[in-house]
Parts: sequence; C-alpha cells; structure tokens
Amino acid sequence: MNFCQNRNRLVSLFDSLGPIMTGPSSSHTAGVLRIGRMGRLFLGGDPERIDLFFYGALAETYKGHMSDSAIVGGLLGMREDSPEIGEALSLAEQKNIPVLYHLEPLSKRNPNTVDMLLARRDQSLRVVGISVGGGEILMTEIEDFPIYLQGSEEGILFIADKLFTKEFLAELLEENVLFLEKSVSSNHEERDVLYTCLTEKPLSDIQLKKIEREAGVRKVFPLTCLLDYKLKNDEPLFSSFEGWLHYADSLHISLPEAAIAFEEKRSGLSKGFIREKVQIAWQTMSQSVEKGMGNDLCLLGGLMPHDEGVKLMALVEGGRSLSGETVGKAVARALGVMTLNGCMGCVVAAPTAGSSGVLPGALLTAAEHLSSDIAEIEDALLVAAMTGALIAMRAPVSGALGGCQSEIGVASAMTAAALAQLSGGTAKEVVHASSLALKNILGLICDPVAGPVEIPCIKRNAIGVANAFAASDMAIAGIESIIPPDEVVDALINVQKLLPVELRGSMRGGLASTPTAQKLKDKWFAKLGVKNS
Repeated sequence: MNFCQNRNRLVSLFDSLGPIMTGPSSSHTAGVLRIGRMGRLFLGGDPERIDLFFYGALAETYKGHMSDSAIVGGLLGMREDSPEIGEALSLAEQKNIPVLYHLEPLSKRNPNTVDMLLARRDQSLRVVGISVGGGEILMTEIEDFPIYLQGSEEGILFIADKLFTKEFLAELLEENVLFLEKSVSSNHEERDVLYTCLTEKPLSDIQLKKIEREAGVRKVFPLTCLLDYKLKNDEPLFSSFEGWLHYADSLHISLPEAAIAFEEKRSGLSKGFIREKVQIAWQTMSQSVEKGMGNDLCLLGGLMPHDEGVKLMALVEGGRSLSGETVGKAVARALGVMTLNGCMGCVVAAPTAGSSGVLPGALLTAAEHLSSDIAEIEDALLVAAMTGALIAMRAPVSGALGGCQSEIGVASAMTAAALAQLSGGTAKEVVHASSLALKNILGLICDPVAGPVEIPCIKRNAIGVANAFAASDMAIAGIESIIPPDEVVDALINVQKLLPVELRGSMRGGLASTPTAQKLKDKWFAKLGVKNS
C-alpha cells in the first residue's frame, strides 16, 4: 500500500457519480452536511450552540440551497440522503440548540467555506471546511490549526506539547499508523502542536484512551470515514484522458474495465462492489426520473411551475416535438429530475445536484431507444463516472467556484461519453464525445435567481441533454475535437479563473440581475421572513 505524505486529491468514480442525496445542491447541501458531520465527530456529539459563518456567494444563497439546515442536520447526525434535512433547524429548536448566523457576502474567502463555532459541555470548538464540489469536502482548520482532511480518513487528531514520532505512535497503536503530520498555529502557544495521525483501521476505544493518557496530550479528536469508500492509494493508475486511452489500449481492455481498475487501485474496492455501487446509483436515477414526472411535487422556492417536465412529455408523446421523440423525452425527464431536486427529493449528483437531470434523463431514454441491457447501462455509467473524475481532479465542479460550465458542462461531457459508449462507440469516440460536449458549453455562467436551485437551473439541464446527444452523434460519425480532450479541460480551467465573481453564483449578474429576478428575490425573501439586501 502506498500513501504519499502530500495526500494528493484523487477523485473517486463515486465522487463524480454521486452522492445519492437530498437536494437541492451538492456543494451547498450534501457537501456542507458532510462538513457538519465532521464537526459533530470532532465535538463528540450534538452541539449545544451553533454559530455559522458564511462568506461570498454562500452568504447570499444559503437559504435557497438549504445550507444552514444541511449543516445543522450533519451536526445532528443526519446523512446526505436523509429526507429530514429540511426539518433540521426545527429539530435543533426543539432541542434548545440556538443557531446564529454571521454573513459576509463581500468576503474574498472561498465562497464554499463553512466556518463553524460549536459549543458542547463547557467547551467551544472552531471547525472550518470547504465544499469542493459534487459533495466532496476538504476540512481546512480546527482550533486555528491547519488540517487537510477529506472525510474519508480513519485515525486521530490530537493537540500536544510532546514530540511524537510515527514509530512511537505505531508502537502505541499496534502498528496501525499510515501517516503522521504536525501543524503549528500562530494563535497558540509555541509548544502546542496538532498531530494528524491516519491509520489503516479505525481506532478502538482502548487505543484512543492510550493516546489520551499520554503525557502532554491536551485534546483528542477521533477520525472516522464518512463514506463507504476510502483513498487507499493516491498514485493514480492514470490521470488524463490520454492516459485512460493508453491504459485501456495497452491491456486490450474496454474503457469501463479501465475505469474499474482505476477505482480498484484508488479505493481498494472489488470489481463486484464497484459494479454494485453503480447499480445502486442507477436504481436511484431511475426512481428520480419516475418521481420527477409526477404531479405532486412542491418546489422549495415556488418561483416557477412544478410540472414543466410533464408538459414537455405531453408534447413529445403527442407527436409535436421538433427535436424528436428521443431527445424530447430525454429533456422532459431531465426537467423532471431537476424539479424533484428542487423539491428536496432524492437524486444522484452527476456530478452535481444542479446538473442531476442530465445523465439520468438522457441515458434512460437512450437505453430504451437502443434496448440496452443493464450491463451495457452500467458500462455507460462507468465511462461517465471516469470522465467526471478526470475533469474534477483538475477543475472544480461547483457553480460558485467556476460557473455553470463546471456543472452542466461537465454533466453534459459525462453524458456524451455515456451515450457514445452505449451506442457502441470506440474508446477514442467516447473520449472525443465528452470533449466535444464540454467545449460547446465553455463560459456558461452560474446566475441563480433569488437563491433556490430553480431558475435557470432546472431548464438549463435541457441544453446539457441536447448537447450530449449532438456531441455523441458527432463523435460516432467520426468527428473529432481538434483541440485534444485534455487541452479542453485546460480551457475549462482557464475560463473558470477568468470568470468574474458576479457570474459565479453570487446573484449579482446574468439572469439574477434582471428586474423580474429582483421581484422574485423579494418574494422569496418575504417567504423566508428576512430583509432583501
């Protein structure tokens, strides 16, 4: 086993194809909930007081994305797919846990930062994390000490004034130690050091007590993996589209098989477990399509109709759709899934909740058209997941960090690859399908109206679907992206960096700045009982 000391961020297939979650936002609902769960873990149970600090775009949209409720839900022990997330604030109130807000919308800090000051049993704890995108998190600070944790680790953090060594801890913890890191905070006495000790297996209560009893140890924070997969080896099998193609070609295996091999090495999972997780994701996607086409949905913000997918499906089934039956149905279903997401229903973020309609809407419809079996659908999903992972390893998949090109654009690229795979395309055609789709949506801004994930998010999934079908067809016809796939990702990164903050989820540009949007924002804020600034 290799575990590099720099702990590279190596995205899993199930980071891009997931999480299975309650909507409406993977970054600002599922991701921040995971940060809340980490806070609960460090605190040792329910907090007795919660202070939340929001910066930049999140200070404007946290209510529309249910971020505060999700963080509190995580602090109370809820999971990402819990249907009770929307009730977390009420539950905290019932438990007499005050929740206070500190908002800095003009802050230059990372807008996906969650800063928590927590109190429990006469102790206070400051914990800071960043929602990276697609549900991924990075814990960056505890008690003013810098940390680097992704929620998939086992082990222990402890503050001490003694110089510990990896060898000493390995002996103390029965040779269970993988990694040891020290960090010092300027806000503490010079003798204070935070030790991050990562282990192969979870620590027992006896092992935790051993650390607590060591001379000089003042605070102990246990670490437990939040996920059902971990980072076992951070040396990637490949980290680019060119590498993916080369690996598959050199071993004479398919792209889906190469994706499985990537995950086997990264996470130490078996082929059977990987395929089982893909099957579960597909079952949830299929259910989200079915529920999204119902008539009993209720959008969180209520800023738009809840039955637009149903309306479009009626047009298609009536034979009046110019885009044809396949694309028309796929778009209708994508709208339905996104409506379900806006109603805090259960969806699969692929790669984000704001783009969760694209892949299921398109793939389910294409599979029906091609009479594909479940194994073929699984292979298509593996290709989609690998595509998303290769992009996400280099570029953020969050609207607040890189615009909607990071969400709908990446979802469309994942979907185009899946459609090309399902259509029997070659490995090269699959990769070029994703590249053609991604470069067609470069520059797409994130401009949510009023805050809820409704306008233009729901209908924007339609362009992701249509673009994916067009890109897949072009690639299967032999049309290639003249700009190589990995260079298209370079271009995405370049545009993300150049995109002004006003067009990255801040509600200060694009559609969000129109007079009608302002009226809808007034309506939404009045519903919340807060003043529109």
